Amino acid sequence: MLSPTRDDTSGNVMTTVPPCIVGSSAPEFTLPAALPDLGQQRLQSADYRGRWLAILFYPRDFSFVCPTELTGFSAEKSRFDERGCDLLGISIDSVESHLKWLQTPSSAGGVEGLQFPLASDPHGELCKRFGVWREQDGLPNRGLFLIDPSGQLRYAASYDLSVGRNVEDVLRSLDALQAGGVCPANWKRADGVLDVASLLQPGRVLGHYRIERELGRGAFGQVLQADDLRLERKVALKVISKQDGQTETKLLREARSAASINHPNVCTVYSADTIDTLPTIVMEYLEGRPLVEVIGHGFDQRRFRRMAHKIALGLSAAHAQGVVHGDLKPANILLRENNEPVLVDFGLAQSLRQNGVESAAEVTPSKDAGESPLDPSKTLEFAAATATTSRPGGISGTPAYMSPEQASGERLNESSDIFSLGLIFAQMLTGKSPMSDLSVIEIITSLRRKDFVESLVEKIPSTYRADLVDMLAMKPEERPSAGDVCQRMAQ
Repeated sequence: MLSPTRDDTSGNVMTTVPPCIVGSSAPEFTLPAALPDLGQQRLQSADYRGRWLAILFYPRDFSFVCPTELTGFSAEKSRFDERGCDLLGISIDSVESHLKWLQTPSSAGGVEGLQFPLASDPHGELCKRFGVWREQDGLPNRGLFLIDPSGQLRYAASYDLSVGRNVEDVLRSLDALQAGGVCPANWKRADGVLDVASLLQPGRVLGHYRIERELGRGAFGQVLQADDLRLERKVALKVISKQDGQTETKLLREARSAASINHPNVCTVYSADTIDTLPTIVMEYLEGRPLVEVIGHGFDQRRFRRMAHKIALGLSAAHAQGVVHGDLKPANILLRENNEPVLVDFGLAQSLRQNGVESAAEVTPSKDAGESPLDPSKTLEFAAATATTSRPGGISGTPAYMSPEQASGERLNESSDIFSLGLIFAQMLTGKSPMSDLSVIEIITSLRRKDFVESLVEKIPSTYRADLVDMLAMKPEERPSAGDVCQRMAQ
């Protein structure tokens, strides 16, 4: 059932027909249908959420090509079931006509024994929404549409009335869509997919970006320098390793929120979208070097105060837009050629975290972390087993700069960034990370000790000791805001 609109010039009610485009949400529907058991039911698009759906449009019951085509799909229904895909036929004929057709043997042009429902779109409204309507004939073309479990249209094809569809080709297309990645010509289900990320070499073009060189690689993907061929400017591309669909969607949503930040001490995010199947964040290209490369000798107090103030300004601007960094560390602070600090990689670690949990009774590296010792200064991902819930949780971030609540797998807010910033300030003042001599498990254990901060600030110049005690408070609500830190560093 579609929503009508009124033509103000004639008073007639007309149906709005927005375009149906692959990659966008498929049109919603509520249609009466005849079921294989000869029952009747109103079917809705919402009924198919969580599963794939193959919609087969055909012109009329009892036509010459339709029976063989529909029965061909019906004969392979078990293979569609294996792939979590339902089948639905739709024409302009009534439910009564469908029921009669379902009871007519194939020898008489019927589809007796058909294993999937036939829905009725009597006025062709849904046919128009899917772009298969032939206005001159008042009939739909044959059309095949594959809709994914989230309701996105992933495949669309419309055929002349005399052309049927090959079931094997449809199954191959479904396999390719479910496999993800890129599937070359003559691809088969057992072949696997092309790893597009492995093809990101200098000279290749991703969307409208020509890759120049790799700038870095981390736990969640790689960063590339590229030329924007449309706007003729240098950009940095953060290409995220393939995740599950929900994670990718959340990642891109968080990155888009970071695009709302407009501040000289925050790297500008131009766009965040899926480009050639890869979730990609397009950012300002910055000349400079990361803070981690110059922090080893420590900073004199004058230089520290100036830089700390600038970093806090950038963080305050982010928090004002409701954006939490989630992985703040010296490697994510870039120094321009004039030594102006710029915060980079906003929201990535938070977006890739699994849902937070109340507390972590046991923390272990995720299976794909490998056998080698874990580096506390690198962004890592953990599995968290909790005593309070059986639902699996997760911890992502850099152990050497985590807040206590982040190490426990809890949901992050701005206060977590302040704790991380306090650890960075301590390293800037002493030249050494407070956690540099500890293993990952020792760090997580230390963050639960009440005397942790007391032992840490003993090495901090007395001028800043009180500031760091506040920033490293064990309770998030007791920490100052980024704006408060700005004011303290400006004095």
